[in-house]
Order: sequence, then C-alpha cells, then structure tokens
Amino acid sequence: MIYGPVIMNAEVICYKNDWEDVKLVGVSQGREEEKEQAAKTYPQIEEFQDVTQKGLLYSLEDEQVDAVIQDLKKSAVVPQYPTMPLSETDFISYVLVVDKEFAQTKAFADFIDSYNKAVKKLNKPEYLAEKLGVEESWVENKTIQFLPLKESGE
Repeated sequence: MIYGPVIMNAEVICYKNDWEDVKLVGVSQGREEEKEQAAKTYPQIEEFQDVTQKGLLYSLEDEQVDAVIQDLKKSAVVPQYPTMPLSETDFISYVLVVDKEFAQTKAFADFIDSYNKAVKKLNKPEYLAEKLGVEESWVENKTIQFLPLKESGE
C-alpha cells in the first residue's frame, strides 16, 4: 500500500548554457508527469527527448539537449550547472510503499520515528548541502521538502 508521500519537489531542470535558449529538454523514459509539469511551467520548452537515466548528464554535457530533468541528488553531481524548479507549484516526487501487515509492527513504528528525525535534519539547508556534497548556497533556492510520516495509528 502507499503509506504516504515522503519527498516533494525533488526534481529540477538542470541546464548548461543560457536559460532563455532552453527549447529541447531531456527526460528519463516514461516520466510523463515531469514533462507535463515542465511544459506547463515553462512555455519556452518546445520538445522533450526521452533519454536513459544513465545518459541524461552525458546528453546535456554533449549538448544533445539544452537541459535535463533530474533528481536534485543527481544535479548535485554537477553543481556548476544552474537549475530551475520543475514546477511553480508543489508536487509529490516520492511516496513510501509498505506491506500492510508490516505497517502495523513495532519495527515499522520505530522506523517512522527514526525517519521523522531524519526529515527534520534534511529540511535544514546546511545539513542537506553537507549530505549532497555541495555548498549551502547551492541548496538555498531549491524547493525540495522531506515530508514527515504519521504512525499508522494516528
């Protein structure tokens, strides 16, 4: 079962040259929701090109595309490339899927407690920057949010 949303706004558009020139955007295959979000937010985007996950940064570096949509963690690998938010509105990037029976156990309740402690830390820009291996200033304009989970009894 889907237990709940865990990360919001995790994807960004990473680009190499001038933002105004971004027309062709590479996106991982099958990510239709990301295409829709980007197209709705940035009318300048004319086309999307499906690219394998492993080929995204290569296609950007090699200028086969003007920009790529990728997870914030992957864009931290190339912090010299600027980013734009995928959308001007919040969107759920990741959810937690759990076995229904396991969700009722003490082990899962302990996990929720630990997870929520980690969420508090990760929502602090200085901590997230440290974990991503980037400067804090790189994280400051990002809209990523780690969402706390409620215990199943709540």
